[in-house]
Amino acid sequence: MNYRNETQMYPDVEKWMKKRLEAKYRRLPIDVYDTHTKYLSDFLEEKGLHVHFPDYPSYEIKVDVLGVIQGRDNIELAFVECKLNRITLRDVSQLLGYSKVAQPVHSILLSARGLNTSVTYLFDTFRRYDVLRYNDNKRMRIGAWNKTRLDIDPTSIIPRGELF
Repeated sequence: MNYRNETQMYPDVEKWMKKRLEAKYRRLPIDVYDTHTKYLSDFLEEKGLHVHFPDYPSYEIKVDVLGVIQGRDNIELAFVECKLNRITLRDVSQLLGYSKVAQPVHSILLSARGLNTSVTYLFDTFRRYDVLRYNDNKRMRIGAWNKTRLDIDPTSIIPRGELF
């Protein structure tokens, strides 16, 4: 069965993200939420997390799946945007903008159908990975979601390599 709409992807992606974050950040509390209906600023305030983000009132963005990594002295965020159709440059730009605003530690764009032709050219032919950078040492990752495996196809990750 394929997803009929984007929101059907969220529970699967939430479980996957929680497992990945727990593996990377052992011993740290990890929470993952479907936040596609709320502004990030409102969500952080509701959870009492806004005190860790002085610029949180500017987070007028709606992230599909949000990971919260609670360190001893700080809290980091991880974003996943889900797309049902092939990823377009508009999709890349959307998550890039979100990431520039809130500076998550991880920023991932997933699609159940891969990339469209122009985005494939941008990365595979012209190697323009620079457009994925949202901070000096942070950049987005893009991948194809495999509904059967409930995981990202490792051969689809852009730029090539590990997600996190």
